[in-house]
Amino acid sequence: MGVERINPEGIADPVNDLYSQVVVSTGEKMVHVAGTTSRNREGTVVGETHEEQIETTLVNVEESLAAAGADPADVARQTIYALDPDAFVEEAYPHVVEFYGEDALPASALIGVDGLAHPDYLLELEVTAVVDG
Repeated sequence: MGVERINPEGIADPVNDLYSQVVVSTGEKMVHVAGTTSRNREGTVVGETHEEQIETTLVNVEESLAAAGADPADVARQTIYALDPDAFVEEAYPHVVEFYGEDALPASALIGVDGLAHPDYLLELEVTAVVDG
């Protein structure tokens, strides 16, 4: 695997254990997945809540990773853009933790924004994965 996760003892623990403080990349290939939303194959936005949108978004991220020979365990870093960060943490973050698994959480940033590329988007997720070969 191309990543090692570290939570140093000298700094505060990750908030609610929702991410890793440090992720060391050791793989040979980096996979950058563009900002991904809950649009389905036909381009329709799926879901009206953070929970509904994250479910489709994670499926889309997983398919993008697989196309490059990676999987969720290879993700070193994620950036989440959300219209309502508090609602995202409450409704959607449990799905994110389940997606990666508690022992494979990436380094993470959650950024509150005033708008995204489409008025129906509540969130957008971009990830970087590292894989061997």
